[in-house]
Amino acid sequence: MVDLPRYGVLAAFAVAAALGCAPAAAADPSSFSGRAADTVVADLQAQGYNVSINWVTGFDTKPLSDCRVTGVNNPGDIAPTEGTFTTVYVDVACPNGDDGGFRFGVGLG
Repeated sequence: MVDLPRYGVLAAFAVAAALGCAPAAAADPSSFSGRAADTVVADLQAQGYNVSINWVTGFDTKPLSDCRVTGVNNPGDIAPTEGTFTTVYVDVACPNGDDGGFRFGVGLG
């Protein structure tokens, strides 16, 4: 049996308590994939994040409600806390054109 010094036991309890009290990270970023971009941005902002959008495909002139999230990146994997500024990056894919619009094509064959 190992006889730990008194401070070792106290240190172990302190570490366990600190880990138990650590702020919970945001929801799994993959859970946002495929959802409407406006909803994801609003959810992240409500959690206290600063949100930056990466326009990965389509037109950035479309409303976010027409676009879908392809990924969320939290570089430090840090949850926002009082007095901190935590930015997450949301990858957004928007439609490339208007559905139902006139399309003209020329085929040679």
